[in-house]
Amino acid sequence: MVQVHDFDLIVGDILRVGDTIITVIDIDNGEVTFRIDEGEMHDDPRSNDPNEVAMTAIPR
Repeated sequence: MVQVHDFDLIVGDILRVGDTIITVIDIDNGEVTFRIDEGEMHDDPRSNDPNEVAMTAIPR
């Protein structure tokens, strides 16, 4: 089963999906550029469930 989640994102927003960190780095005319970091490089203590989708804002 496929789950669909809609988010209103801005540059600097971070999504964590399991061990993958997805960061919005640019939005230009509706095109979004992401940086994807995989692995255990980033430990976020707010999310202990590897199946949880967490959205974290970073300071601007």
